[in-house]
Amino acid sequence: MSEVNVQLVREFFELNAFRVMTNWQHDSLRARGADHGLQMFVENTMHDPVQRAEFVLGAGEVRALTRAVVAVRAWHADRVYASHIESNPVLLDVVSEESLARARQVFGHDPFDTVLVISELPASPEARERSIALFREAGLSHIVEFPTILHGMLERVSPGVSYGPSDTLQTLRLLKRYHFLRRQQLELPFPTEPPVTHAPPEVETAQVTEDNGEGDQED
Repeated sequence: MSEVNVQLVREFFELNAFRVMTNWQHDSLRARGADHGLQMFVENTMHDPVQRAEFVLGAGEVRALTRAVVAVRAWHADRVYASHIESNPVLLDVVSEESLARARQVFGHDPFDTVLVISELPASPEARERSIALFREAGLSHIVEFPTILHGMLERVSPGVSYGPSDTLQTLRLLKRYHFLRRQQLELPFPTEPPVTHAPPEVETAQVTEDNGEGDQED
């Protein structure tokens, strides 16, 4: 799954006119552990200095970045709560001295940002702000939620264009072309699912009184 996550993030940045280089493409970094393959180095070829980038990046706000080291930690099983951040230091590996040193090898003296791609932030405002505060305190420049990556790709993929070299983009294109994706969301119709059952309607029936012929008769 990690390779799929990295590939999706990579193609998201490439669709936004970034040059992307993964760790294993850099000669001096090839001997590093496989875990570092979850990082990539991106450089914008069409930087928009007017665009403002929030801490939690939106799909269009990535164009405000000039260059960045991007770590992908999209643990899709859960949202990223403060407790996850505190108990999993690997989430903050992108701002470790080792990671920053690798980025300096790639970017030289040019300034760069640190970006972490996660699954999702908590839904409640209080828990969300707590997670954001911990990420800020750790020194991250930005975070990106994985739905932002998917929505950003879907918005830019055209159903009328062939993306032959990219299996990922070609798959998204076909899903859009044949209307399996609606309203730019990952909503897949499943016509073979059984219909939703409802309680049967109440039907009024005449009440019969058994009197074995001995009951009173109405005049």
